[in-house]
Amino acid sequence: MKFFKQISLLFLLTTAFTFVGCNDEDPDTVGPTIEITNIPDNKEFKFGGELKMDIHFNDPNGVVEYQIEIYREDFTVNSFEFTKLVKIAAFSTDFTVYQGVLIPKEIENDKLYDEGNHIIKIIAVDYKGNISTYYKPIRIVYPAAE
Repeated sequence: MKFFKQISLLFLLTTAFTFVGCNDEDPDTVGPTIEITNIPDNKEFKFGGELKMDIHFNDPNGVVEYQIEIYREDFTVNSFEFTKLVKIAAFSTDFTVYQGVLIPKEIENDKLYDEGNHIIKIIAVDYKGNISTYYKPIRIVYPAAE
């Protein structure tokens, strides 16, 4: 009788470990989805103006933080650059944020930035440490002289 109890216990434990060990879900290895919803590719912005972005994030594991970078496609000494890191205070899986960026008119004392193609780069991280990157091409130029 003791032998049957041992076999029954062994069978029960083996079955339990089999069910616990089987997980049909794939582990999450994908970072958050990111999209700028209000700016088409290659939209033109003006130095001295404001770049307004609606950025949509989605991740079932929640977004921890994101970083916005704006830089000239072909770097020069007089390139405009912007960087901002934002940490998300509350657990959020699907949300849109508004981000305004003031584009300065000049570097300093009438020294102008170089016009041209720029990139908006957004990097987002979820709670599992997965990272994703989104790129949006834009142009930044000076207003036409009147």
